[in-house]
Amino acid sequence: MNLAQLVIRFGLPFLVLGFIVLEVLILPLFGDRSREIRRAVVKIFIFLMTVFVLLTYSEVKKAPIVFEIGRVFSTGMIFRIDLLNYILIILAGVLWLTIGLYDFEKINYFFYTITYIATIGTLMAGDLISFFLFFEIMTFSSYALMVYHRGKEQLEAGYVYIYMGVIGGLSILSGILMLSVYTGTFSWTNLAVEFSQMGAIKYFIAFFLIAGFGVKAGMVPFHFWVARIYQRAPISIIALSSGMLMKIGAYGILKVFSVIFFVDVRNIDNVNQLLWQVGSRVGGVLIWIGILTMLIGVFMALLQGNMKRMLAYHSVSQMGYIIMGVGVAGYLGHQGAMGFVGSVFHMVNHAFFKVLLFMVAGVVYMRTEESNMYELGGLWRKMPITALLCLIAVFGITGMPGFNGFASKSVLHHAIIEAYEYGHYSYKYAELFFKLVSAGTVCSFIKFFVFIFLGKCPDRFKYIKGDFHRMSVAMSVLAVFIIGIGIFPNLFVDNLLAPAAIAFQYDLSFINKYIIGLDFWGAKDMVAMIGIYFFGLGMFIIGSKYHLFHMHLPRWVSAERYIYTPVTTFFGRLSDYCIQRYETRIIFGDVFIYTMILTVILTMWMLTNV
Repeated sequence: MNLAQLVIRFGLPFLVLGFIVLEVLILPLFGDRSREIRRAVVKIFIFLMTVFVLLTYSEVKKAPIVFEIGRVFSTGMIFRIDLLNYILIILAGVLWLTIGLYDFEKINYFFYTITYIATIGTLMAGDLISFFLFFEIMTFSSYALMVYHRGKEQLEAGYVYIYMGVIGGLSILSGILMLSVYTGTFSWTNLAVEFSQMGAIKYFIAFFLIAGFGVKAGMVPFHFWVARIYQRAPISIIALSSGMLMKIGAYGILKVFSVIFFVDVRNIDNVNQLLWQVGSRVGGVLIWIGILTMLIGVFMALLQGNMKRMLAYHSVSQMGYIIMGVGVAGYLGHQGAMGFVGSVFHMVNHAFFKVLLFMVAGVVYMRTEESNMYELGGLWRKMPITALLCLIAVFGITGMPGFNGFASKSVLHHAIIEAYEYGHYSYKYAELFFKLVSAGTVCSFIKFFVFIFLGKCPDRFKYIKGDFHRMSVAMSVLAVFIIGIGIFPNLFVDNLLAPAAIAFQYDLSFINKYIIGLDFWGAKDMVAMIGIYFFGLGMFIIGSKYHLFHMHLPRWVSAERYIYTPVTTFFGRLSDYCIQRYETRIIFGDVFIYTMILTVILTMWMLTNV
């Protein structure tokens, strides 16, 4: 038994069991000191979990590590580590550790750890039942994190979050149950052959699965919950949500396309084009949903003055990039490796620069108690380290060459070009929207940095304190990843992403020719990015001059009005109707039953005592 198998079969289970024993039996004995000890224990636990998974790299690169827990749900629970979830498990460990180091709001470390374990369980789940179970635990534990302080704003945010989480979960469950009925399996496995023989039901299954994961990912038209929640929830929790939890939704969509809808060419001699039909058609639709998500997210972000709402809408917009990449992977099928690699690459990169941006917003709010960026200014003099770290994150998200966002956006740009070169010409317009959104992102973050850190500092902020040194350390860790990946993108792509694409049976010759050794410093990409920066700067100048950033959209354009409000209203009225119609009968029925039972008991007692 090699090192990787020892780690997976014994190391991880004993680590989890040891943590549970400490949490349940030992930590309560320390009384008032238990909170500080728990904080340290949780960090050690997450660090060791991450290190243990890191040690499996050489084995995972050869083949996925699979292990099973039998006699659970009658079918057993299957777990596996492959190159795709390996990347995201390591990412989760880094984010949980840095957010734990940054945290100033005294988050509940019990639910913090449960959310981490549920996230890892979701990523490692090798069957759909296990996936759904951990996915729902993750939703409810993150809800507990969100409402832990029980403030009015947190409770309102939590209500929307759990409601949308339940809707998404029910949609996923519907897709899983339909899938199992028509295919006879709960496994993450290639089902393209089975799908090719179904009728319209295959598209209903695709709809339920993608819509359910899309709710978690903030995909249009389910995006409205992101801004509502992020404006009210604690900074550390929304950083965690944007950095990792939303990615689980995108990961679910990617798994559906790369596993369920995918054709395993190893087991088929002559691959019929009909087998790619579901993935291609649904992928084509998903490309446009991703583009729409990008457009709506960046447009709404440009209209925001509140830092948290603006970053929330940019989370939606950046998830649109990822969803578009997944769509390209599905649309092009065997040649969709560029979309696959680009979407996973941007998941990782978005996590680093978006969590850092939320951390910056948290530090600014702590010092100023102001979340409206139009009321701020000149803070670089008070918080130079925070301003520098913010600038690094801004360069990351806007795609400045030398920073991580440029690398992943370049891959995604190549992916959408391939969609119209190998597919339909209409995707040429999708590429134009891609460039427009990129320019809008540049404009938005010029506004973000200028209004917060440049210009004149208002008198009421002249005597505020400066940087938080402990938080600056946590933010610096993320900045190092942003710069490191940006300077050496090929290390990440060639050693992790390309092998993952090969493992998922994307065309090997295509990957060797176009992805491995990809030139990220080509003149064409660099010149295009310079043009996008000038376009974004022009948008900022015009928007500032004509006060376009202060526009207010009418309520009728809100997706919330057409989805969330009708659903909540319907179920609210349904529950009221049921109570009004049946409550009286139930109450009187209970009284009648109680009276009859009491009469029988008293009668029997009297007869036995005569």
